[in-house]
Amino acid sequence: MSTAQINKPLLSVAMITFNEERIIEKTLSAIHNWVDEIVVVDSLSTDKTIDILECFNVSLYKEKWQGYSKQKNLAISKCNGSWILVLDADEIVNDLLKKEILDAIKKPKENVGFKIKRKLLIGKRWVKYGGYYPDYQLRLFKSTSGAHFKPREVHESISLDGNTAELQNPLEHYAYPNLKAYSKALDKYAELASVELKHKKYKLPFLRALWAFVFRYIFRLGFLEGELGFEMVKAYSGYVYKKYQLAAKK
Repeated sequence: MSTAQINKPLLSVAMITFNEERIIEKTLSAIHNWVDEIVVVDSLSTDKTIDILECFNVSLYKEKWQGYSKQKNLAISKCNGSWILVLDADEIVNDLLKKEILDAIKKPKENVGFKIKRKLLIGKRWVKYGGYYPDYQLRLFKSTSGAHFKPREVHESISLDGNTAELQNPLEHYAYPNLKAYSKALDKYAELASVELKHKKYKLPFLRALWAFVFRYIFRLGFLEGELGFEMVKAYSGYVYKKYQLAAKK
């Protein structure tokens, strides 16, 4: 075995950031002392994100925003580890998931990738019903698997070659401090999603939004979340309406 192979890190984390001062210190604190490498591609943050990043041992790259998929693929390309864990800046790896990740990469069997479920939290409240959980995402993979994010404007996902399995412990996804922030994010996502839809013929945005509400609130049990569940599903159905409405105008 060569010296380069011996010194090659086992596990790298790939992450993108832009104005993440709200949560990034908590995210990094949960991983910095057990992963071998943290690669961050920052999209020219204007808040205290860079100052916080520089307090940790990260490989920092600054790159003008190119879109979610391109930015995340750039972060992956900078990683040196045999395994790569992709994290959003607002996702926290707890101790149970940490142990499971380390066990998985030591004994992956025939798997070259692992899907991880996510717990969406609004503030400190876990939103379990309404289609928000378990929300499995392919996030952990061998660097030799050809893993990459498929080109999409939003809701990007990883494609790779080989077998995958599911881990049991979830990521804690502290995506939004409150309902207002969730609704604001959906407005942004609707604009991006409409770009992907503009060349397709989609009609009746109202009926699509109505079905989205009924499906998530009734069939996905959103009503069990009480008032928060109602407001979140209402905001999501508004997102569905807006993306199709915008697409029809493009």
